[in-house]
Amino acid sequence: MGRTLVPRYLAALELSAFDDTELHKLVADVVASSKTSPLVLGDPTLAVIIAALATSDADLTTAGTAVDTDRNKLRLDIAAEAKVRSVVVGFLRLVVTAVTNVAASPAEVQAAGLPAAPPRVPANQPPATPQQLDVTFPRTGHGKATVTVHETGTRRHAYAAQQSLDGVHWIQLGVGQGKTRAVTGASGSQLWVRFAMVRGQLQSPWSTPVLVTLP
Repeated sequence: MGRTLVPRYLAALELSAFDDTELHKLVADVVASSKTSPLVLGDPTLAVIIAALATSDADLTTAGTAVDTDRNKLRLDIAAEAKVRSVVVGFLRLVVTAVTNVAASPAEVQAAGLPAAPPRVPANQPPATPQQLDVTFPRTGHGKATVTVHETGTRRHAYAAQQSLDGVHWIQLGVGQGKTRAVTGASGSQLWVRFAMVRGQLQSPWSTPVLVTLP
């Protein structure tokens, strides 16, 4: 004959999802029920486990209280640190202002223990002259080329561009102020191209022209 199967009746619990408040309540219910539960009263081992559970629950309460205290102290310490930091920054600003008001050179700024910033370019000075122009040609087709100002860094600038057939007489090349211009003409023809950086109403000197031979 086969063995008689005894049904199992499970507890509806997902302990990993419980927070401390829910754990404390569950422990309290278990401890209170153990005083009258026939299952616990009839199983000495289970009674010992529940007694240990009650002790561990008390330890969790103590540990949680310590954590709450530490958290409150940490919040106060962070606020105190931020306050002192703002005072330090304020005094440093006073030092920087006092030094830069009288310093006659970057060396004097450095001698006061401060890093020296590069001298500011006066606002009425023209922008820098473009130093390099890149020429590219399409993979297919004839009579076309692209000339681009070679830029470094992330900042983008505005440009004027001109073209010339003889390098002496110049006319505007393209529209807009981007760093790239398209050059067109008969296949085999040659054109000189130059760029100047633009900032507001100011314009740099013209770059060294590049000679473009159209494919």
